[in-house]
Amino acid sequence: MTTNYKDIILNQFKKIELIKVETPSAGTKYRLMGLAADVTELAQTLRNEVLSKVTKDALLDVDVDMDFTEVSEQVLAQELHLDSVADEVILEHVNLVNAALSELNNVLVMIAEQLERPHKDDEYERVYESEKRRYMSSGTAHRERQAFEEWKEINKDFTQDDIVDYIIEKQMKMFETGVFNVRVEQIKRAKRFASEFDFDKVDDDPKITKTVYHHYMVLRKLADFKDGMLFVKPASVGRHFYMSRKENNAKQNRTNFLKYMHKINLAQEEYQRLKAEQQAAADTPQSQEEQLNFFAPTKHLTLLLQEEWFALLTTNENLYVQQWRQQMVEALMATEWGEQIARDWAVSEKRLTLKCMIVGCLKDAGVIKGSYNQIAKLLDFDDENTATLAKYLGMGKKQPYADWISDYVKTA
Repeated sequence: MTTNYKDIILNQFKKIELIKVETPSAGTKYRLMGLAADVTELAQTLRNEVLSKVTKDALLDVDVDMDFTEVSEQVLAQELHLDSVADEVILEHVNLVNAALSELNNVLVMIAEQLERPHKDDEYERVYESEKRRYMSSGTAHRERQAFEEWKEINKDFTQDDIVDYIIEKQMKMFETGVFNVRVEQIKRAKRFASEFDFDKVDDDPKITKTVYHHYMVLRKLADFKDGMLFVKPASVGRHFYMSRKENNAKQNRTNFLKYMHKINLAQEEYQRLKAEQQAAADTPQSQEEQLNFFAPTKHLTLLLQEEWFALLTTNENLYVQQWRQQMVEALMATEWGEQIARDWAVSEKRLTLKCMIVGCLKDAGVIKGSYNQIAKLLDFDDENTATLAKYLGMGKKQPYADWISDYVKTA
């Protein structure tokens, strides 16, 4: 909550206390008029800026520093009782102040009720997406991607097993930060998920090894496990963020969760890439080179459009979902231009340019936003010069398949 409403309310309390102890004078009615106006304005502001929002969404920061039920009771206790005053004009303004306090109390009570109401999954999903956007736009996300690229450079010939070890290590690091400590304390017996991750081989660490499966059990309530990978459940994570919003270090815990899941997701993308390459090698006879050429650009262009930069740049995240992107690439490869794309992909020096031109076509068609330079800065193409990438992006509009992509987007 960016505005500190608690301090504003307490300031009104101070004004009320001064009126309670003052000797009525000619200026009393004007002070009462101002107080009634201020309290009325505060009640309306809370109604517009807080109540209207909490009735539609689950918000994380509204009641972290303020107990709305407690403050509502304090507001009622501030009502004025100037029985000894005979001036009817002053008494009339006293009633106006009390009416304003009553309205403020009502608004605070309604806010408290909305904060405790059952929330829908789509509200929790918005909580998760909002926190994820906050993290992805931070310097931490950029640094973590750089660190992962350095890991890949150091471990050039990494295997799927190496990636699994990396993912286990990052889970352990996440658990050690204490993101799930409150939940873990409530677990009496941990369930072991057979054939998922084996934490028993990790070097002993007295801080975590005795409860590592307890921590993983909490994580599995927030993420599904499929084909060797963890997939975040947005509604479950949003619910976890909301229910734990008042815990100590709640915001840092959210950041740590998102940071380590970001690391894990980067590793899983590599895991998926290696798995796809292995499957392609197994399914494609060596003699059928042309078939392999079609498969490779289709797969890699699809993976390119599933990377994180797309979510940051898309103009419509509900329309251009992963399935739409995959189908778009497959449809493009099935056109008369697919053969040319496959030939270009066969020349390794042309692959970077081809990727950029496809992304450029999507920008020109309105699927992603930003200038070529802005897009180039988010693309992760082996430290290539941003200006060079922007140039390649701009070449997309000159390609024979540019009009086809534009028409395909229009049909969406």
